[in-house]
Amino acid sequence: MTSTTTSLPIIDLSPFLSSSSTPESRLKTAKELVQACHSTGFVYITNYGISQALLDEAFSWSKKFYSLSDEEKSYAAHPPDSKLFRGWSKVGHEMIPPLEGEKKEGVMDFTLWHGHDSNAAQPNIWFPESILPGYRDFVATFYDQCWSTSVPILRALSLGLLNDEEYLLDFHSNLENELSFRHYPSISESKVRSGELDRLGAHTDFDSFTLLWQDENAGLEVKVSGEGWKSVQAVKGALLMNIGDILSRWSNDYLISTLHRVHLPPVDDNYMGDENVRMTKPRYSIPYFVVPKSDKVLEPLEGYFGEGKDKKYEPTTYSELYHNRVDGIFRQDAKAR
Repeated sequence: MTSTTTSLPIIDLSPFLSSSSTPESRLKTAKELVQACHSTGFVYITNYGISQALLDEAFSWSKKFYSLSDEEKSYAAHPPDSKLFRGWSKVGHEMIPPLEGEKKEGVMDFTLWHGHDSNAAQPNIWFPESILPGYRDFVATFYDQCWSTSVPILRALSLGLLNDEEYLLDFHSNLENELSFRHYPSISESKVRSGELDRLGAHTDFDSFTLLWQDENAGLEVKVSGEGWKSVQAVKGALLMNIGDILSRWSNDYLISTLHRVHLPPVDDNYMGDENVRMTKPRYSIPYFVVPKSDKVLEPLEGYFGEGKDKKYEPTTYSELYHNRVDGIFRQDAKAR
């Protein structure tokens, strides 16, 4: 049972984008952001520097891609034996490992992954320009805009945690981050009622933090401590930001990496079609995953252990953590494709 979440904090990021902001206003925003990430792990962020027109264009490109035939999309198909998050994954190929006690295996969305074109270790997979002219150029532009938004967020988190705006920024770049266009196809009401299908199972994100834009169709839910699962709606003019496992670990679990999922809407909500053949509305979302530089050594931040607080984690690199994590995310069985 879920209910609409209305209490997620809203953080105005403008003090970190304005040249006329004061140190006091920046520190206030930084402390508010860190407190929100400590208490809930999910926040809305406003005045972050990306226009609504650019976001509308991003969703438009996503819909254009998913309207292509499977044959056309397959030019950018995720390689069957690759553990890199690149290219187009069909439903059922890319999976979230089920949590203990979960009975249903989530039906994964269609996913199209992109990274930075200069990342030779994780090369992008592109379809021919003739299939969707202008798409590749737009992705490069939007990817860079997402990074431009991530920079002031990193500064704010770093200032709020350590009183040093540059510390976390020095551990990150735009080279290894990941941009995803996701599509949750329509599902019949009968399959919703039977409980045999779902969308994306409960999980945390394996990154420093995630920026998320979603359309108006319901589905995203977060697990609120003491309250259970709650629905999170899109808010006009705001992005959703959530802390991932890496920054949670880095802060010695001071910041929370919150469980979340994409659930099917209640039977009487967000449906289309006549009463005889009702279907869920298709859903689109765009997450951008911010990760540390792969070779940087990560260990709990000073000030978040000691004086009775255990240092929970040993030093390691993001690369080591990443390669330990990706096993099991992608099915290696070709039949899943």
